[in-house]
Amino acid sequence: MSTTIRVIVAVALIALTTAAQAQTAGIRGVVVDDANEEPLIGANIYIEQLRRGDTAGSNGEFAFSGLAPGTYTAVVSYMGYHTRTEKITLREGETRRIKIRLQAESKSLGEVVVTAKGEARILREQAMPISVISMNQLSGTVNSIVDVLNKTVGVTLRSSGGVGGATRLSVRGLEGKRIGFFIEETPLNDNTDFIDINDIPIDMIDRIEVYKGVVPAKFGGSAMGGAVNIVLKEYPDRYADASYALESFNTHKIQTVVKRNIKEKGIVFGVGGGYTYSDNDYVMELSHLNNIKVKRNHDKYKKLLLGGSLKAKKWWFDEVEFEPVFVGTYRDIQGIETDIREAFIKSRAYILANTLKKDNFLIEGLDFDMSTSVAYTDYNLVDTAKQWYDWNGNAYPSVSPYGGELGNRYASDARNKKFTILNKLNLEYLINKQHTINFNSYFAFADGYPKDDMRELSIGKKAVFDSKMRSWTGGLTYDFRSGDDRLLNSLTARYYLYTMNTRSASIFGLDDKDVNLNKSDFGINDALRYRFMPDLMGKLSAGYDVRIPSETELLGDGYTISPSEALLPERNTSVNIGMLYDLTGKKPSNLQIEINGFFMYLQNMIRYTKGIIGAQYQNFGEMRTIGVEAEVKADITHWLYGYANATFQDLRDARRYEENSSVPNPTKGLRMPNIPYLLANAGLEFHTENIFGGKGQNTRIFADISFVEEYFYDFEMAAGQRRIPRSTTIDFGFEHSFFNNSLFVSGKIKNLTDARVLSEFNRPLPGRSFGIKIRYVLK
Repeated sequence: MSTTIRVIVAVALIALTTAAQAQTAGIRGVVVDDANEEPLIGANIYIEQLRRGDTAGSNGEFAFSGLAPGTYTAVVSYMGYHTRTEKITLREGETRRIKIRLQAESKSLGEVVVTAKGEARILREQAMPISVISMNQLSGTVNSIVDVLNKTVGVTLRSSGGVGGATRLSVRGLEGKRIGFFIEETPLNDNTDFIDINDIPIDMIDRIEVYKGVVPAKFGGSAMGGAVNIVLKEYPDRYADASYALESFNTHKIQTVVKRNIKEKGIVFGVGGGYTYSDNDYVMELSHLNNIKVKRNHDKYKKLLLGGSLKAKKWWFDEVEFEPVFVGTYRDIQGIETDIREAFIKSRAYILANTLKKDNFLIEGLDFDMSTSVAYTDYNLVDTAKQWYDWNGNAYPSVSPYGGELGNRYASDARNKKFTILNKLNLEYLINKQHTINFNSYFAFADGYPKDDMRELSIGKKAVFDSKMRSWTGGLTYDFRSGDDRLLNSLTARYYLYTMNTRSASIFGLDDKDVNLNKSDFGINDALRYRFMPDLMGKLSAGYDVRIPSETELLGDGYTISPSEALLPERNTSVNIGMLYDLTGKKPSNLQIEINGFFMYLQNMIRYTKGIIGAQYQNFGEMRTIGVEAEVKADITHWLYGYANATFQDLRDARRYEENSSVPNPTKGLRMPNIPYLLANAGLEFHTENIFGGKGQNTRIFADISFVEEYFYDFEMAAGQRRIPRSTTIDFGFEHSFFNNSLFVSGKIKNLTDARVLSEFNRPLPGRSFGIKIRYVLK
């Protein structure tokens, strides 16, 4: 493995150093609104002489490099704005920095002049706290989405192992199902057993939006406390992209996408996919066994992801899209407490999605956006080994005569089949530039058909039952934007309804019982943004949000998790106040300084609880959070970018009494366990053009450092308790592109100092690891 990486790195460096020495020029700039200097994200910049273009990033920025001296014509366009043509003359070796201002279109209606509807459709600034991560700087690198999010202020990802291991997203200390996971505003929380956040190729992503506290109602679902929305790229008319990454622990990642736009027919089609394989055979230190070191020997992971898209743009709807998707996964189950050698999980998901969009639907100013997906999933867990092993190699018979080595006291050959239908409807009525009303409807239907004959033989009774769950979330939002754009306010109300029908087995041999639920709830929140000066704005948001229990929490998983008919929805009262100072596109430094303070009070907190022969989700009680986060980022020079952020989140147990009793709670006021409370990140990136001569080349070298303070695995009741140790990790990487960003060679060293890292107690993460990636783009 290491020899292969050295060879590839050597070849890449030879290619770099043999480039020609010609001096070339470049263009760097931003596209902004002429009235308020705000960046126009997604604006199109086309250079006529090059016959190629670029799209403005999250700060309105764009760049062209490796250009010959001469005069170029840039055509800049953006929906709702007048197109502008700019002549740019470059001298040899010069990089011109320009700012292009676009004027909004307007039309006269009698004596009233209003801005075109297209401008109002673009919500350029959110009133709620949000971090936007542009992928323009990260395409082609060895980074994963987890690597990117882990550097974001207020965000952590809790992993239990290597590639394909369980990963939990945490925003300001709230994690799991509380945090929404969306792709193109489509909820994926109900499919996270099949589609992981790392399955989306980073080269296909335009940006990642991280919402904190208040989540827009238009996303649908009942996320509470935060959400991550992944926005995919819009590709040129002809596009092909293929990459291969080789990483430590025999990890291989192949990704490809091909797109074609037949403009005259209004048809866009594409196919893409990815394959990941890893042995995950890194050495781990087991603290519960006197810190012995063992090599992970049963953690093989394979995933195949295939997808297609057919989009029509000239039918009655502005956009009609069909997307079939297949996801197949195989994963061995790695032992920690014992040496698991045979148990594994297989899953398959077949998904068909449809999207319909139309502006000015039936009446002027009403935009229609509806997406529907149908999924059939099959989840298979096999645990039938007749004996289990300790880490000294000693064999012991399984507790059940039918087998089982996972410690569940029974064997399992479970097949959980599920049929799911999801429908999201978004109607947005743009009254005028200042007033907007949005209605969102999100339906979820899930029918589960679990089967586990082996488990029922082991325990001597029926253990799993068919289930049906229906849920609907309706949201209504009113947005107001003042005429001078100083004030933006967003007021949202939500209604939640869910039903569940199944049966529940008693562990004490009593009769099974029917479980029938029909519950409803409501929530409300308001978010406000006020611009004190063109560069300085304040944000204030408050909400009373509800998260209805997920399908797994209510119905169980058909294997080890039992239904929880008594489970109550979580309720969260939150307040956020923040300030943002932003010079992006206005000064060469592009300085951004942001600070936020936040408060949350969570009631009916849902947590996972293990029982005698299974587990169940139960309401834990109340939790209070107070925190602050701050971030600074800037272009220190034209060739050096830097950032730093820190988060302090103090989560405390707020229960007055022990559960279902009048006994005072001994942990009241103590910090919640197993949740980090102090985090910090910093990084530098060096970037330049044609560092080895030649033309059309770009080089980036970056280093990142992350710090997580020590925190307790359980409530801090006495000295010497188990704890997750303090960790400081450093990542270092490079990327070099050739032929005007057509060929990329990149490499990365994770955990440069080989520090011991855990994000879950007794679940060691990999130490130092290496990766290299080659990517080719055909436009």
